Amino acid sequence: MLSFKDLPVKNKFEELFKKYVDGSLSREEYEKFLGLLDSDDSLAALDKELDKLWEHDNNQESEVAVPISTAKKSARQFVFWGVAATILIVLGFTSLGIFLQNSSSGFEEYHTEFGEVKELTLPDGSEIKLNANSSITWDKAWEAKGKRQIVLTGEAFFDIQSLPGKIPFVVETGEVSLEVIGTSFNVDNRSEKVAIYLDEGRLNVHLKDSEIDVIKMMPGDKVQVDSETNKIVKETNTSLINSASWKNGILNFKDMKLSDVLIKLTDIYGKTFVCENQALLDIDLYLGVPFANWDTVKQVLSLSLDIEFIEKEDTVEIKRL
Repeated sequence: MLSFKDLPVKNKFEELFKKYVDGSLSREEYEKFLGLLDSDDSLAALDKELDKLWEHDNNQESEVAVPISTAKKSARQFVFWGVAATILIVLGFTSLGIFLQNSSSGFEEYHTEFGEVKELTLPDGSEIKLNANSSITWDKAWEAKGKRQIVLTGEAFFDIQSLPGKIPFVVETGEVSLEVIGTSFNVDNRSEKVAIYLDEGRLNVHLKDSEIDVIKMMPGDKVQVDSETNKIVKETNTSLINSASWKNGILNFKDMKLSDVLIKLTDIYGKTFVCENQALLDIDLYLGVPFANWDTVKQVLSLSLDIEFIEKEDTVEIKRL
């Protein structure tokens, strides 16, 4: 069976058109739908679909009477908005509520590339610093739903705005759901592990498929959840420097083996590291590296550990000098 990307343009348009009519288009599909409207194949498919809708509408004895030729002309002249207007006429405006709902609801997505950090301000006033190779989605219908919701992949530092009425703020990441209570905190969700550090306020950590109902966090607490082993570790009296130093422009490699550091660098810079020297991988590091571009980090590590990085595209071999 062909995947969506392998379908002919005509078939892609027909599939997205059906979702458009019933109001189930996602944001990504909506953008694809707009992009396909310039195609001759799509316009031919549009004629066909409008014929179907016209026949369906006549069978339902609609009081709206518009010649199909007029509908087709409108669609060709106004492309997307012509399509929208035509559909509304043919269906007797039954799609209007769906269209307006889709355009004002859904999720807004933000993401960063390898080596990139972004500072974001959400519509509710909350501030987020998004680490490299990370993404969040924000529910745009939060006011109507009475709930602010974020889905996180990667790592981010949150500074949540308290609102009148105490509208809850929830962060979903991996197998963990965080109930935020006016707070600032860091969440790192990579390699099937979630690490949460609370800087200010309070957090309630809810674990999916766990015997533990909730973990209550106070400032300075750090909770690490391994979804593969179901292991949960909680530390107290930790600090921002030790748990989320990247927020202040430092990669903290204290009490970490080089093998663990390379995993972190892969997440941030997208490099694949190769090192056949196990003794080198077992070295314990105790240093902070400026969170800059890869070349700067590479230089600092090379000088500190007396090692050489041999790069071939995104693969990096590590050897002793």
